[in-house]
Amino acid sequence: MEIDGQQSDRLTLRLGDDEIDHWNNALNEVCNGFAVANFQAAIGISEQSATALLEKVRSITPGQPEVFLLDEVLAVRNALTMVLAELDPREFHTRMGFTVEESKQMRNALDSLAGQIRVVKTA
Repeated sequence: MEIDGQQSDRLTLRLGDDEIDHWNNALNEVCNGFAVANFQAAIGISEQSATALLEKVRSITPGQPEVFLLDEVLAVRNALTMVLAELDPREFHTRMGFTVEESKQMRNALDSLAGQIRVVKTA
């Protein structure tokens, strides 16, 4: 995940294949894989917005710059957190295509990214 630019709460990122797959699979699980109670509160965006973000992520070309809102980055982070909590570890890799540890690392990277944006945003 490479930051290509930032303007207020918009971030231009370059995502690699694994990052795109991770984002796609996490969003797909919360949109289509299992029920999420209080979706807006849990994920941070509406189900409709999450579905639109899923479609956006599916259309990304690896390595090409793509603009995301901070809310979208946080929604992916929240989706990943929800997936880590909901999926049985025995089926996690089958459904996500990644290990639990790899998904935790991705969530941590998104936490770090969101923290950097907030610092710049409030400065």
